[in-house]
Amino acid sequence: AQQHTKMIIPKRLIAPILMLSYLLGSCSGGFQFPGDQPTKPLETPPPAETIALPPENTPTPEPTHTPTALPTLSIATRDQSAAMLPEFESDIQAFPAATRYLIQVKVEVDEDAEVGRVGGEAWIEYTNTTGDDLRDIVLLLWPNHEQYATSMTAGPVWVNGTVTKTTEIENGLALRTRLPRSLSPDESVELRVPFRVEVGPFDAFQPRRFGINEGVLIAPTFYPLIPRWMDGDWEIDAPPPTGDTTNSEIALYQVEYSFPAKYELASSGVEVDRVESENTVQATFITGPMRDIAFAMGPYTLISRDIDGTQLHLWLLEEHIDDEAVVGDSARDAFMLLNEIVGRYPYAELDIVDAPGAFGGIEYPGLVYIGTIGSYSVVEPTVHEVAHQWFYSLIGSDQIDEPWLDEGLATYVEALYYERYEGRGRSTGFLSQLRSDVRAGSNPERPIALGVDDFTLADDYADIIYYKSALFLDALRRRLGDEVFFQFLKSYYDAHRYGTATTNDFKITAEEACDCELDGLFDLWVWEGGEIPDLSR
Repeated sequence: AQQHTKMIIPKRLIAPILMLSYLLGSCSGGFQFPGDQPTKPLETPPPAETIALPPENTPTPEPTHTPTALPTLSIATRDQSAAMLPEFESDIQAFPAATRYLIQVKVEVDEDAEVGRVGGEAWIEYTNTTGDDLRDIVLLLWPNHEQYATSMTAGPVWVNGTVTKTTEIENGLALRTRLPRSLSPDESVELRVPFRVEVGPFDAFQPRRFGINEGVLIAPTFYPLIPRWMDGDWEIDAPPPTGDTTNSEIALYQVEYSFPAKYELASSGVEVDRVESENTVQATFITGPMRDIAFAMGPYTLISRDIDGTQLHLWLLEEHIDDEAVVGDSARDAFMLLNEIVGRYPYAELDIVDAPGAFGGIEYPGLVYIGTIGSYSVVEPTVHEVAHQWFYSLIGSDQIDEPWLDEGLATYVEALYYERYEGRGRSTGFLSQLRSDVRAGSNPERPIALGVDDFTLADDYADIIYYKSALFLDALRRRLGDEVFFQFLKSYYDAHRYGTATTNDFKITAEEACDCELDGLFDLWVWEGGEIPDLSR
């Protein structure tokens, strides 16, 4: 989520984010939510040819579009079990048909111009698990979405060693690749794709998911990504300008980064190899089963903690080192709470990254950006983003059509965090504030099972998807009782870890836990809406 954490910044975080932006000298017009003016196109970085990196940082030209030979990808595959805690190493073998990505990428920046380039090549092994014969494969180019301060080109695409025809679709958000022949169910294919992302600047007044701000490059889903297959077609519709963008399937990743030695780089997964020279570092990262990946590069100091066997890495800017205790303690405490009440985090590492201007925060599997470090609003964004490691990263859900499933749960974890570590009174006060926000909203009777594009105003989205959804979970807890409710959370995790849950799956698991019927509760809060005495004006 993020705005708290995401593309939406809940109202209680607006003041601290504005203050932080002012204090740090941001100056690019008035603050606005990404969704407040959906008809106004967001600024995009200059075209590739106008971004001039210093000569020593000029990348190798892309392959021509009429190649005669398959390019060489000089990256050796590695055992990915090191990315998992020992008791979860076998989880990798549970996904023999998962898409595998081997990626080589070079990261370059021009500090003075606040622009950069992320370019390289992706080797993708894809197995057809759709049950249908496939005539094409689509590659998503997320850096071309308006929430990113970037532009991306990709291609040509080799399929099993042969260059194939590609077509840009969805205004450049995706690349449709024609297969030389139909791909049958359970059959595999290899794709090779060079790509390049031109990176522009952003600031706290116009936050973005991908870009450069205050010397920090944040870069999620920077590579060509195969989307989900849903209802007989690839899921490629451009998401709305607010809310999260990605709905990704579990995959396995190995990435070799080349970047300037003056910086540190944090990435999803764990680092398993590093070669340093005077000016350049080459670092290789591997993951366990993850939906997608992200990285960040900047002048960071790394502070590590061991939490239940997982390495918690805090990547902090020098000016924010004094926040190490509050960031680290809140991340640790939230992590331990979720390990206890939901289920064990299976990965060997979690990265918390200082990312000025990245909304309240933005979550990606194994790595979260926190945009408020250095302000007085750090705990709630940190707890919220850590919670997303369970709710979306591990228990997948549709962040576009059913965003309440991850945002509501992550917000309710904030209440549970306060209850555990600061007492029930603090948690009650937090929920009372949410109740007041919903009550003051434009339509507190709306149901929570709405999609991102059902909202036109950022405040309405936050009121329903974050706040009312968290209040529903508290109502469900009161209905089930604590013992059954927390057993339900464990069952929900066990049933859907690495999978994708729906609202109906959530309801079924809750009813199985309580051995009761919850139609009335779900109709009132989730499906249909209506007047709730607690929330009436």
